[in-house]
Amino acid sequence: MKNIFSILFLLSTSLLFSQGDYQVEINGKVIEIELDKEYEVKVGKEILKVSVKQKDTLLYKDDAFNFKFPKEYKVAKSNIDEGIEQLMLMTAEGSGFIIQKYTTFNPTLLNELMINEVTKESVSYGYSMVRKDYEKTLASGLKIKVIKAVLTYNDEINIYEIASVGEKDAGLLFMSMEMDDSENSLGRNLINLIWSSLEIK
Repeated sequence: MKNIFSILFLLSTSLLFSQGDYQVEINGKVIEIELDKEYEVKVGKEILKVSVKQKDTLLYKDDAFNFKFPKEYKVAKSNIDEGIEQLMLMTAEGSGFIIQKYTTFNPTLLNELMINEVTKESVSYGYSMVRKDYEKTLASGLKIKVIKAVLTYNDEINIYEIASVGEKDAGLLFMSMEMDDSENSLGRNLINLIWSSLEIK
């Protein structure tokens, strides 16, 4: 289990999505294109203007859950242990959202362990912690219990939320980390979008 905690915060600014090149094939002819750039394609005697755009909000689909996220981010997917798959989206300031999918273990007993693990260093440093646990209704209608820890040090506020759902030998664990509590921060917008759109199948 130690590997779970050691990998949680390894990714940060490297997860910001950078647009790459794409290819479009028309009648066997391959054309390399970039997003949001206009191209002229000759079809017969007619010249067509073509561009490819990406939606502002993208949908991540899994056989167990769905959620929406801003196009500026890429979902980093990794296998952190046998039977544990992790998805992570992070902002430059360290805010983000993590989903761990378990196929050999019910993670619902990990909530308290996880919240203690991610906050103990800050508490040891001198942050004061207040628990504000609550119940959240997901877009799919499922109600889940969320452990919320608000850590404060001088003017700095960090917010962690952890929840999980599970059954015998399987389940999902969710964790959000908000390192900048300003109303319009990138982290808050990312976290709010994922929480509000999260559907568990």
